[in-house]
Amino acid sequence: MKVLKVFNNSVVLGVDDTGTELVLLGRGVGFQAKPGDPVDPALVERTFVPDRSTTAERIAAFVQEIPRADIEVTEEIVTAARQRLGDHVTDHVLVPLADHVSFALRRVREGATEIDYPLRWEVENLYPNEVAFSREAVGIIERRTGVRLPESEAVPLALHFVNAQFGSAADIEVTVGMTEVLTQALAIICEEYDVVIDERSVVVARFVTHLRYLFRREQLGRQLPSIADGLHDAVRSAQPREYACGERIADLLAQRFGWEVGPEEVVYLTLHVARLTASAMAAAGGRTDG
Repeated sequence: MKVLKVFNNSVVLGVDDTGTELVLLGRGVGFQAKPGDPVDPALVERTFVPDRSTTAERIAAFVQEIPRADIEVTEEIVTAARQRLGDHVTDHVLVPLADHVSFALRRVREGATEIDYPLRWEVENLYPNEVAFSREAVGIIERRTGVRLPESEAVPLALHFVNAQFGSAADIEVTVGMTEVLTQALAIICEEYDVVIDERSVVVARFVTHLRYLFRREQLGRQLPSIADGLHDAVRSAQPREYACGERIADLLAQRFGWEVGPEEVVYLTLHVARLTASAMAAAGGRTDG
């Protein structure tokens, strides 16, 4: 591995034998180093790989500004998140998450007031697994730093872990937009059927999972497999109201993101609408009977 650029004594941009650029962190790794010099692997403590969503210079800027201790606690959080939430939580989340953790710690140490994050209710209800782990992450941070972050910090931390599902090219704003659309989609169903949907129910969790994978497929340019025209027509005929509601949700996605949502997707949306409304009506009936 060779040096491409020296940012300071502890941060350099290197390139490996395959031509991959890497941001290298380590005490003395950049001391008296010049472009073209070989990198001493013994001095490299951490390696960060740039991706399509960021540049090596941006990563280097973050790494220079974030205290080493904040990076270390974030590494522990990312490792725990991978074990708890899945392998989609890769090291690509480390730098943006460390940047947020460092900012949150600085705010608390400076005595700043708690931030009232938008979409707090939505995030807590739509992504319960990520929020539950993020509350554990707040405990990890307190144990490592002695600083207790406000409970509301579980919201932006959770968004980072949700965002990890969409790969290294995704921006956190994509996840925020997805959360807004999920909320609007549920509102469409509630409005159409005049029901109250329990956001913590299993059927909502399945609907959220479906839409999350829809976002992932769209990001990768993949489409659902084609379905027989007979099946599509059968679903539309058997459940016309649910199908119309599915079309409204498809139109919402098209307007918000410019997607072409095909009939295959509308069929799946129709089936989810049917499950959601049946569950909501059953719950309402149970409350009435009780």
